[in-house]
Amino acid sequence: MSNFRISLWALASLSLAACKKEKEEEHDHDTGGGSAATVHARLDFMHGANAFDINGIYSDGMGHAIQFTTLKFYASDFHMEDDGGATVAEFHDKVVLFDGATPTASFELGTMNAGHIHEVHFNLGLDSTVNHADPTTAAYPLNIPGMHWSWNPAAGYKFLNMEGHVDGNGDGDFDDAADLTFTYHCATDALLSEDHFHFHQDVNGGAVTVTGKLDVAVLLMGLDLLTNSVAMGGGPNNVQAMSNLVTAITEL
Repeated sequence: MSNFRISLWALASLSLAACKKEKEEEHDHDTGGGSAATVHARLDFMHGANAFDINGIYSDGMGHAIQFTTLKFYASDFHMEDDGGATVAEFHDKVVLFDGATPTASFELGTMNAGHIHEVHFNLGLDSTVNHADPTTAAYPLNIPGMHWSWNPAAGYKFLNMEGHVDGNGDGDFDDAADLTFTYHCATDALLSEDHFHFHQDVNGGAVTVTGKLDVAVLLMGLDLLTNSVAMGGGPNNVQAMSNLVTAITEL
C-alpha cells in the first residue's frame, strides 16, 4: 500500500510539473539572443469600424455635422515593455507628429535588441523642456509653424490641433452664415498625458511596426463644436479633448 501511495504521488507530481512546463512554454518569448530590429510606430485613424477620411463628414459629441481641415497631435517619449513590465526598448528623444491627413503613416523610432513587445507606452504632447525650446532651430516635426503658439511662447506647442467646419443649421453644407469654423488648440505643460496600447510580438531582427488605432468617434465624444467652437490652451474643453485622445488610442 505504501508503494502504491508513493507511486500515485509521483505520478501526480510529474503531471503537475508537465502542466507547469506547458504553461511556461506557452509564455516563453525567448528569442535566443537574436538580432537588433528597426522599430516603427503607427496609429491607424478610424471612425468606429471604418477608416477615417479627413475629407469625410462626421458628427461631434452633440450630433452636429463637422468636417476636419486639420487633425494632428504630438506623441513622444516612447518605450516598450514585455509581459513582465520590463522595458525592452526606449526612444525617449523621439517625437512623432501623427496626422489625420496621412491616417496610416508609420514613423521610424530606432532600433531594439531581440525580445518580446507586450505594451507600447508614450506621451501625448511634449515634456516641458521640449515644449519651451525654440521652434525656429528645431528639427522636424518640431519646426512646423502651425503646431506652435508663436504669438504666445509660454504656451509652447499645440499638443493636439483640431480645426474644421461645423454645420450650424443642419442643412448639409458648411458655407452659409449659420455655419462656423472650430479651432481646438490643446496646449500647456499641464496637458501632457501618458498613454499606451497593447501589442504582442516577438522581435528578432528585421523590422517591426508597433501599430495601434485612434478612433476619431471617441475623440469627439462629449465635445460640442458648435456651442464651444474655440478652445485654446488648457481650458476645460481642451482638457476633455486630451482626455478623449488618451481613451481613443487602443490596440488595433
